[in-house]
Amino acid sequence: MAREGRWNFYALRVDDQPASIYLDLSLADEVRTDDYPVMAWLRVEMRDPRDDGLSSQQEFDALIALEDRVVPLLATEGRGVYAGRNTSSGCRDFYFYLTEGDAWDEQVEQAMRATSEYRYQSGHRPDPTWSTYREFLYPDARTRESMENRDVCAVLEDRGDALRQPREIYHWAYFSSSDARDEFLRRAAAIGFKSRTQNSDDDGEQGWGAQVFRRDVPAYDTIDDICLPLYDLASECGGRYDGWECEAISRPS
Repeated sequence: MAREGRWNFYALRVDDQPASIYLDLSLADEVRTDDYPVMAWLRVEMRDPRDDGLSSQQEFDALIALEDRVVPLLATEGRGVYAGRNTSSGCRDFYFYLTEGDAWDEQVEQAMRATSEYRYQSGHRPDPTWSTYREFLYPDARTRESMENRDVCAVLEDRGDALRQPREIYHWAYFSSSDARDEFLRRAAAIGFKSRTQNSDDDGEQGWGAQVFRRDVPAYDTIDDICLPLYDLASECGGRYDGWECEAISRPS
């Protein structure tokens, strides 16, 4: 049975060009790297990229169809896993991890025979530490927070929320001392956040918790501007930001 994975995407810059990475986040926890020590790649040159080198809406369906057709042929059960892709500079690069790569280029040629309209390149190299996945594809902690913010907005939207009305949004952060927590609360208050609860917990190294809130609109294009300052502030105070939640406000019927 093929892996379902936990797929998500984020924007970044690669070689100073706009890029978008789509990857299976679950591989970091669920796959033994020793089982797949070879990194293999397939680069497809897009036919109709945008001016900034990203994929265009006109080519979207064709690129998805190519991926749906080719990936199952290259990431066969027990022999390889599909790690993700990077889109930038007019190309879409697909990354895989394999048990061995001796037949990789031949497999790519066979898989791409039905897509003669696309020019492509392929290759492979040993990567027993999964450096390409961990250091290139996988997002840093701050970017993961931004991805989670987007995911929470999607949950609210699925519950019928139009993401247009302001409401109290609650945020949590944890610290290793009461002094660090109090410094966070003081600085959060300076940017408009109020404190709702505080607690101490003997479990773990960061058992001093803080909850703050402010009235905001949890929209896709604004949520990072709300949450990431708190994420950064918690880090500066030696703690960790632990996410947010709010009431879902349904659209009028």
